[in-house]
Parts: sequence; C-alpha cells; structure tokens
Amino acid sequence: MNRNIFRSLTVLAAGVAFAACGETDLIPSELNEAEASDLAGAVMLATFSATGEQPAPAPGGPAAAPYTYDASVESDVQCPMGGLVAVTADVLVEGDTESDAVEVDYSMTQVHDACVVVSENDRRFTLWGNPGLELDVHVWSDGAGVVEWGGSVVGAVDWVTDGRDGTCEVALEFGARVEAQESLDAELAGMVCGFQVSRNLTVG
Repeated sequence: MNRNIFRSLTVLAAGVAFAACGETDLIPSELNEAEASDLAGAVMLATFSATGEQPAPAPGGPAAAPYTYDASVESDVQCPMGGLVAVTADVLVEGDTESDAVEVDYSMTQVHDACVVVSENDRRFTLWGNPGLELDVHVWSDGAGVVEWGGSVVGAVDWVTDGRDGTCEVALEFGARVEAQESLDAELAGMVCGFQVSRNLTVG
C-alpha cells in the first residue's frame, strides 16, 4: 500500500551515482552558471534518495478505507560510498486500503554530512549542511504504479568539487512523475548560488 511510494522513491534514486571523497588543498571559489545547475541537480538527487529511504509509518488500529495518520521520523541515511544525510520529518499520510491510493505530506529537514553525489553531467559534489535544507514535499500514488510529487527546497549547503569549495544558498521548487517504477522525470526551478535555474532532471 503506502510502502509502494517509498519503494518507488528508492528505486528512482538508485540511478544516483555516489563516490568517496578525499579532496585536499581546496581552493575557495564560486560556481559558474553551468556548475550551479549541476549542483541543483545533485541536491535534488540527494533529496530524492534521502526521502526515499524514510520508513513508511504504519497506521494504528484496524485496517479500513479510508484512513489518516501522522508520525515523526528521524534517521541518518547513509550515502552508499561515504557520508550521510541526517533527516528529521513530520509526516501526514492519507490513503485508501481498497484502491491502495495514498498521499503523503512531509515537513522535513535534511542536513548533509560529507555526502557525495554525481550529477547528470558527471560532476562530483561533496555536500555538507550549512545549515541544511528545509523541505515541504507532497507525494501522491494512485496505487497502480503512478507516483507524482512536488514541493520546495530552501536552505544552504557547503560544496566541494574539482579541488574547490564554497557555500551556496538553495531555493528550488520541483515536480516529478514516474510510472511503473521506470525513470523519474522532474522539473526544477529557482535560485542556486545566485543563479536562476530552470532545468529537467531524469533519474533511472
């Protein structure tokens, strides 16, 4: 039922490439516009991955259609090859046991700790929360393989790439869709590192 959403998110995020960090002699710098767009994609890839790893809280009481319940979750999501994302979230779930349709609303904080993400253009970023990202995310599933979600990401991250490092503010809105656990198609728009960003993102 509602576990399908979280399984779908995890499968979608499986296309995210991770690598171990080990940079030295970092040079403080700023990203150019293309690199800022890559960082926006990397932040969203990490966001989908960390969100997808959250356990689906189970409703209390006897199963019945429809149902509503809420819960708080807190976890450290491991990046596959080093680093993690610390996640805290309040979750509201509304669903129907007959159709398996479900909607999930998150109010979430994600704080990266040396989490390494490779963008679609093969640029590797190591991310730290500075202070972190605040997310409002709405996820909807029809219970038959279609999952849609949208929301906003606001905050700031420290980044390292190609021997350079810096800090960027992030303010993005996004929408995404997947059918039958195939590729994720997302649209991002907003500001990253002082640049206006508007781009598509495909995972899987």
